[in-house]
Amino acid sequence: MTPRPPVRINAPALVLRVMANILQGPKILLTKVANGQIESSVGVTVGAVCVVMAPVLFISAAADFWNRGDDGVELLILGLVVGLIGLAVLGVSRFPSGLPVARLFVAFVAGAFASLIVATAAHYFSSAVTSLDVAVAEAASTVSGTNASVIQAETLSLGITLFRSLGQWLSAAAIIVVVVRIMPHLGVGGLDADGGVVTRSARRLAPKSGSTMIRLLALYAALTGVLLVAYGVAGMSFVESLVHAFTTISSGGFSTRSGSIGAFGSVAIEWIAICGMVIAGTSLPLIFRALQQKDMSRFGRSVEFRAYVGLIVAAVVTTLAWSSQWPNESNVREAVFSVVSAISTTGFYSSELRSTAYGAESILLILMLIGGMSASVAGGFKVIRLMVLGKYIRRELRRSIHPAMVEKIHLGRSSIGDVAMSRIIGELFLAIMIILPMAMLFSADGLNFKAAFSFAISSLSNVGFAFGLDRTDQHLQALGAIGHIAAAMMMMIGRISATPVFVALGGIGEPAQREIRRLRLRRKQKVIR
Repeated sequence: MTPRPPVRINAPALVLRVMANILQGPKILLTKVANGQIESSVGVTVGAVCVVMAPVLFISAAADFWNRGDDGVELLILGLVVGLIGLAVLGVSRFPSGLPVARLFVAFVAGAFASLIVATAAHYFSSAVTSLDVAVAEAASTVSGTNASVIQAETLSLGITLFRSLGQWLSAAAIIVVVVRIMPHLGVGGLDADGGVVTRSARRLAPKSGSTMIRLLALYAALTGVLLVAYGVAGMSFVESLVHAFTTISSGGFSTRSGSIGAFGSVAIEWIAICGMVIAGTSLPLIFRALQQKDMSRFGRSVEFRAYVGLIVAAVVTTLAWSSQWPNESNVREAVFSVVSAISTTGFYSSELRSTAYGAESILLILMLIGGMSASVAGGFKVIRLMVLGKYIRRELRRSIHPAMVEKIHLGRSSIGDVAMSRIIGELFLAIMIILPMAMLFSADGLNFKAAFSFAISSLSNVGFAFGLDRTDQHLQALGAIGHIAAAMMMMIGRISATPVFVALGGIGEPAQREIRRLRLRRKQKVIR
């Protein structure tokens, strides 16, 4: 029997089939809309983000009208458009009953980038910026809580100033929601229930996660109010106190003045900012427990808090030791301010850091990478991950001497499982894989290597200031359009973590991969026949 010759699909037929499948998408979507709501976690998340952002735009517009600014109409119109889009999307979407982890990652990332798009529109249609790439960079700084900007703060209208500070405050509030409601299901970078690191302490505050979230958000708002009063007593106006309270407790770092906190020339304001930045880098569940039970010894019993404070003290002492002058009150305050600003990833600065010794610059860069405590609103790698990695290295060194040894990694009363350990190592590897090529890109786009490398670390850790140029805040200004977009992506990845972004990218490409696999399978079946 003569076998049949293999049947091959020619290129035009393959293209037509793929195009037909793509064109069927809108038809299926319209059918589902006509029949009722669509099960879409992305739709619900994006709609919720738009609905939340609309009142922020309305408040900013009202403030700008009251101050007779130039951006009130644009903010008001944008708020109406964003609100209507959010309500429309929520009207046709409902959260699916069963949701794979990959889809949850996609929804998480989609919500973050939806807020980026809204913030970009707010900047672009206002008088703040004139180019789209600058609008994207400024929006990323707002959404991610990074003190990096190309705009002189004094030139902004009250509406845009309030929108930027509120955006940083709300982004940190969203992190609290993620810690309680989303992170237990995602296990981002080892900060999950398996590691007993973040969500275990957060879930113990109340029997239900909703009550826990409300308590943490209430604490967050109360701390903001305390800072508002403190800044006002120290001499700031009401608007300046409000903006700095928002951006201090959220570890955002935006200021109403180009010289940041140092422009006020007030020792009291600097010490208030230091206290606020330390709180921003501290675990919110730990603060809540200590205040609720009136037991300040809880801070001393927390191994992570002891490591957090120990890093601050060690960095301050090392920075002063590298100084060429004998320490006085001003030098000590400046060193404390810089160290706390770096480890809390706030990005405030009290003076220019040009005279900082190279060794001290290295210390600040390391602190930027580490970041604050877990379950805090600060960015960075987190202190707890550093501690776990130290325990892991110690165990592997002991295993090299005693190969048959079996030892679990313990941190306080928690044991770190192998799954959490592998996620922590993977998160560190992803961060390194992002920093190195981005530093090369920044270097090719106008920065010297020192400035490019330090700004890559700073933007990924959501800090803002960096080294290598005449001023600590000139790095974003020195970049071109490509550098602005790359820096914006770095800020967003740093805020939402590298793992969700890469998983979401894989999830977006999954339908195309599935279709290619299906076509290949059909081709093999026809060849066999």
